[in-house]
Amino acid sequence: MLKNNSRLLIFLVFFSAILALLIGYFLFNSTFIEPDYYACTTIGPIDIEILDNVYSFNYPRSCDQAEYFKGFENFNTILLTEHSYQQRPLYIAMVYLANLLFTPVFFFLKISQTFGLLISLTFIHLIILNLALFFVLKIINPQNLNIRDVVLLAIFNLLTPIAKWGIFEPSNQMFTLLLMILPVYFYKLNKGFYFPYSLMFGILFLANRVSLIGMITYLLLVILGSHKLRLFEAVKHIIAFSVPFLGYRLFFIVRGLTIFDTNTETYQQFTWIIDYFTGGNRKYGEYFCHQIPGFIRCYAEGTLDLLMYLLIPSIFAIFYILLSIRLKNTPRELFLSFIVLYCFWSLIGWYPMRFIYYSFGNFINILIIFGYFYLNKNFLQKLLYTFPIIFYYSYLTMWNNPDSNNFIGRNYLYISLLLTFIYVVNISMNRMRQN
Repeated sequence: MLKNNSRLLIFLVFFSAILALLIGYFLFNSTFIEPDYYACTTIGPIDIEILDNVYSFNYPRSCDQAEYFKGFENFNTILLTEHSYQQRPLYIAMVYLANLLFTPVFFFLKISQTFGLLISLTFIHLIILNLALFFVLKIINPQNLNIRDVVLLAIFNLLTPIAKWGIFEPSNQMFTLLLMILPVYFYKLNKGFYFPYSLMFGILFLANRVSLIGMITYLLLVILGSHKLRLFEAVKHIIAFSVPFLGYRLFFIVRGLTIFDTNTETYQQFTWIIDYFTGGNRKYGEYFCHQIPGFIRCYAEGTLDLLMYLLIPSIFAIFYILLSIRLKNTPRELFLSFIVLYCFWSLIGWYPMRFIYYSFGNFINILIIFGYFYLNKNFLQKLLYTFPIIFYYSYLTMWNNPDSNNFIGRNYLYISLLLTFIYVVNISMNRMRQN
């Protein structure tokens, strides 16, 4: 069953939907954990009406929710006003269309508009998240992928910080994992230039601008793989990539509409470099680091914080890298994708941990999936491999936590370390017997 691509993807999405309900209860409505987003998002009770019955439970509410919901409810809002997320039309359109699709079901069940939008955006996030996992599995192409593997990896994928804390609130950050793996997947499918791939990156640019870096990575992979510069062909593909964005901008110009970009106008993301050399406004403190070469130190410090935040997953990723070099199955294309993205995010000028996670954190999680298949010979080993990481992620706080000494409760950390030690001993003993 799981060799069928469509069935595999459908299973991932629907199993993740069930799992998301359990995670929502675990995070926000149980006594197992005290959830806190630390910034922007608050957690509080909401009343949900279904079939004239009112249910109350805790749920996160982002400081951006009202702005996003304007576009989710009426797509024209992002076109006709200075909407904060005007430059993310594809993401907003996806949730808008999902909500339209589900509207008859919401109407029949008498589900309120707010709850309907929350369901729609969670559904879109699950599709994006599981597409990324699907492409990782296609790259690895395991010989005997079974239901137990898929279940374990789906649980792991949904408990990673970007998923656990992000699927319930509006944000386009779920695309970051997909855009790290997509250029590698496209290159594996076709090692030559292929216009539909360039156009696809161009369309995804309208959801998340990191798609530009995915496009650059794809071009680099093709050029390096062919050992030829092929500059003219690369330019043609960059033009193909630009068509969706230019078409979107042309719509504004023809209609005389105002173009607004909150990322550059409010946060000076990347544009601070221009301001630095032209004497424009620069910011310091509160994660801002508009200095050259000071931004490198800020980014390095943030990277070290991330490695401490992802302590147990980092141990497993390093363990896999060390063994994969000896086993000669290191995913070189993935390393290039990571390096390009990591360098890109270093230039943002604003360094809350999530921007470093978008490259380094996603890279660590992808390496863990590779290690799941390449390091383990049987299901017991796979279970011992994933359990410490799943346990660690279950109790890991949100990355906005300002106290690096309390990213995770001390007892949970000790248990995770013990489980990691058990796995390392088990796999070491098995390898000794084989040798």
